Amino acid sequence: MTRAVIYARYSAGPNQTDQSIDGQLRTCEQYIKNKGFSYIGHYADRHISGKTDKRPEFQRMINDAEQGLFDVLVVYSTDRFSRSKYDSAIYKKKLADLGIKICYAAENIPDGPEGILMEALMEGWAQYYSEELSRKIKRGMRESEMKAKWLGGFVKPLGYIITEDKDFEIDPKTTPYVVEVYKKYLAGDNYASLSRYLSRNGIRTPAGNEYKTDAIKRILRNKLYIGTYTHGETEIENAVPRIMDDSLFYKVQKKMKTTKKPYTAKGEFLLSGKLYCAACGEKMSGTSGTSKTGTMHYYYKCKNKCRKNISREKLENFIVEQVKSTFNDPAELDNLANKLFILQNNENTADETTEAQTKALRDVTRQINNITNALANRPDSTALLDKLDELEAQKADLKMEIAANKKGPTLSLEAIKAGLQVFLDGFYFDDEETTKKRILEAFVYKVVLSDGNVIIQFNIGDTDGLKTTDLIEFDQTTDWWSIGGSNP
Repeated sequence: MTRAVIYARYSAGPNQTDQSIDGQLRTCEQYIKNKGFSYIGHYADRHISGKTDKRPEFQRMINDAEQGLFDVLVVYSTDRFSRSKYDSAIYKKKLADLGIKICYAAENIPDGPEGILMEALMEGWAQYYSEELSRKIKRGMRESEMKAKWLGGFVKPLGYIITEDKDFEIDPKTTPYVVEVYKKYLAGDNYASLSRYLSRNGIRTPAGNEYKTDAIKRILRNKLYIGTYTHGETEIENAVPRIMDDSLFYKVQKKMKTTKKPYTAKGEFLLSGKLYCAACGEKMSGTSGTSKTGTMHYYYKCKNKCRKNISREKLENFIVEQVKSTFNDPAELDNLANKLFILQNNENTADETTEAQTKALRDVTRQINNITNALANRPDSTALLDKLDELEAQKADLKMEIAANKKGPTLSLEAIKAGLQVFLDGFYFDDEETTKKRILEAFVYKVVLSDGNVIIQFNIGDTDGLKTTDLIEFDQTTDWWSIGGSNP
C-alpha cells in the first residue's frame, strides 16, 4: 500500500495557533483516507515562515524521504510547502528524483501535464499573495509590537546613524554615496566597480572591511532608502527617513530583475528530460566543450549522433520565445485559461464520500430537532438527554469530516488568465534566467527535434497542446544561428 505522510506549517503571528496545524492535519488525513493511502505520520513546523528552508520538521521530512520511508507527501496547499520559489523548486526536484509524489489536499490540482501548469500557477499566486500581504501592513497596524527599531542584521545600513534608542537617522556624511551607488549602477557600473568606488572614498563596513558584491546588492535592494522598514515578512511604509525617491529606487530594481545572469560552468540543462531526438526517439542529454579560446560552451546532444550538437542557451531561449509568442496571443491564452478552469472545477466535484456525509448530517440534524421537540414535553427524560448528547457529538464529527473533505476555493477564470500572463511576463521571478527556467518547467511537457522542425508539446494534454515550428540550425563553432536555414 502507498505510504503517505503529512507536512503542516504555520508562520509566526498573533492569529496563528496550533489550531491551524490541527485543521491542516484533519484535511490532509481525510485526503489520505479518500485516496486509500496508508497514513504513517506527520511533520509540523510552528511559528516558522515558509520563506526559509531552515525548518526542523521540514528538514526531518526531507531526510526521511532520502531514507525511503514514505511514497507520498500530502500538504494542505502549495504555500504550506514553501513560499520561496527557489526552495520550492529545489526540494520538489529532490523529492521527484526520489520518486516521491507531492499531493495538495485543499487545492484543485489535476493529475497529468495540466497539473504541472496548474501547480506552478498556484505557487505564483501564493508568492504574489505573500508579497502583497507584506506590502499592505502599514504603519500603525503593529506599532505596539514594532516601532521601526533597528533589530540588527548583517551590517548596519549605509546612509543611516542608529541612535541609542535604536531609531534610524540620516547620516549626512554617507547618504550621498548611497545615492551615487544607485546612479552609477543605472549608468552601467558593475558590483566590483561600485565596491572600488566606495573604497576610494573611504566608505567601509562598520567592521572596517570593503563592501563586497553581496553587500553592494543589499544596498541596491534596501527599501529603507525609500522609507520602508522591513522585518521578516512585515513591511511598514514611511517608517524611517527616506534617502531617495521611488523613481530612482524602482529603476534599479527593474534593472536588477532584468539583468541576465550568465551561465556558469555548472549551469542547468533546463530541457533535460523533455528534449527528444525525432530520428531515434531517445532523450537528448547535456554536454560541454572548450573552444580554442578556452571558453566553455554547452550543448544538447543525441547519444546516437543522429544530428549535430545544439547550443543549449540558444535552444532554450528559442523554446521560451515560442511559449511566449503562443500564449501572448489573446485567443490562445483564453483557450488555455478555459481548459485549466474546467479541469480545476472537475477536480472540485463532490465525491461519493462527501455526499454520503452530507446526507448523514441532514439525518442527524432531523433527529436532533425531533428529540428537542420531545424534550419540551419530557424535560427530565434521561434517555432523551443521553441520545441528544450522542447525536450532537455525531453532528460535530460529521461537520468536521465534511470540512476536511471539502476542496479549497477555486481560482476564477479571470484570476487564471491574469496569473498566466504575469507568469509569462516574469512578474513572479527575480531575473531572466529564473523566469526562463520556470516557464519551461510549467508550460513545456516535451520537445521533439528533427532535421525538419521542432515540435513542442505544452502541458495541456491534447492535440491543441502541440506546436510545430521550423528547425533551428546551430553552428557549433560560431555564434550565428538561423531559423529555417536563413542566416540573420
